[in-house]
Amino acid sequence: MFYQSHGLNLEQAVLLKTILSLSILLLEVPSGYLADRLGRKFCLVAGSGIWIVGWLFYCFGDSFAIFAVAEILSGIAASLISGADTAIAYETLLQLNKESYYRSYQGRLVAIAGISEAVCGLIGAAIAQINLSYPFYLQTLCLIIYFGIALTLIEPEVDRQIVKNKPAINLKAIAWQFFRHSDRLRWLILLSSTFSAASFLIVWLNQGYFLEIELPIAAMGITWAGFHLLMSVASLNAARLENALGTKKVFLVLCLVLACSYILLGSISSMVGIAAISLIYMVRGTVSPLILNLINQQIPSNIRATVLSLNSFTFRLCFIIIAPIIGAISSNYSLSLALSISGCFFGIAGSICWFYSFNKTSE
Repeated sequence: MFYQSHGLNLEQAVLLKTILSLSILLLEVPSGYLADRLGRKFCLVAGSGIWIVGWLFYCFGDSFAIFAVAEILSGIAASLISGADTAIAYETLLQLNKESYYRSYQGRLVAIAGISEAVCGLIGAAIAQINLSYPFYLQTLCLIIYFGIALTLIEPEVDRQIVKNKPAINLKAIAWQFFRHSDRLRWLILLSSTFSAASFLIVWLNQGYFLEIELPIAAMGITWAGFHLLMSVASLNAARLENALGTKKVFLVLCLVLACSYILLGSISSMVGIAAISLIYMVRGTVSPLILNLINQQIPSNIRATVLSLNSFTFRLCFIIIAPIIGAISSNYSLSLALSISGCFFGIAGSICWFYSFNKTSE
């Protein structure tokens, strides 16, 4: 609606999001490398500053070209922040000898993000009815607050040493080590990408499902907020679930729940499907703190941001490959078939990655 109000058609709106995705994808790994060279705080401050500028283009822009600049700047900003934020958090806990608390802290972060997204979604929908640009003003204000918080961060000792010594880190060597020698890390990142692609794909597919079951538009916003609240609850309890079932078993259960939920969605077309979508969001909330904790345990401090950026890059690459195929199946055949195939694929891919992460590799 915002794009239409500025004279853009659907094709141009999709192209803008493609520009954003490509900007993030191309800069994801180099920005992580930059964080490991110049410091994680530097990237967080620079990224949030660039993001503010990008959203100002949206606030006052009125053409495709200006919005394209905004998307490119947003992509650069997101890339700079990605990896650096997790790296500085984990290194801080390492310095305080509290790395065992990472799952709990990351769970709280995901929960706060979920609740914030639910609340802001409702607020944004309300103020957009007054003026479609107002949500962009509100988002810019939030980014200014983020920028101020980033300035106050205290870097852990390892980050200060990175900035001081600027160690010779070869990006090609890191990528080679990741793909060839760190078996468990590689499979954990592929497992993480499988979960991430599945949880991101449902965001787009559930809109079509809502239309199929004729869910009222007014109920869509409430349902969407409910999904994020359930994700937050799951995230807060992720560490407890892992302690109860064990690391190996909890990831197998999450793989099965994810696959079965997709297949169930493809098998029925009723309000019951909302429960299946809820399970997928709960899997998303549970997986995030647990998988990031495992990945961080495999990474040395001096290349942490680079490898975490490789993790994000792998997810985005997987999604770019999978999403068009599922979208084409949905358009040419049916949404039910697309959902069922997605469930089978994520179930098989997740199980393979789980097997090699926890049964065939060791550090």
